[in-house]
Amino acid sequence: MGKTSKGRYICKVGFYDIYAKDAMRKKPGTVDKQETASTEYVIYHGKKMVEGKFKTKEDAINKVKS
Repeated sequence: MGKTSKGRYICKVGFYDIYAKDAMRKKPGTVDKQETASTEYVIYHGKKMVEGKFKTKEDAINKVKS
């Protein structure tokens, strides 16, 4: 799973790709470390974002399948 400007590549469903975009925050008690604050999943077809802002990977996959 590589990280691109679209986000982290998760999987392929048909001819759609699922990516995860992570929002980072400073880890409490440290100076320079970060942790994931939230993640949203988006659906791409090629370079075009088809739909986004899914809370879970399963929600994005079900949307593609329907």
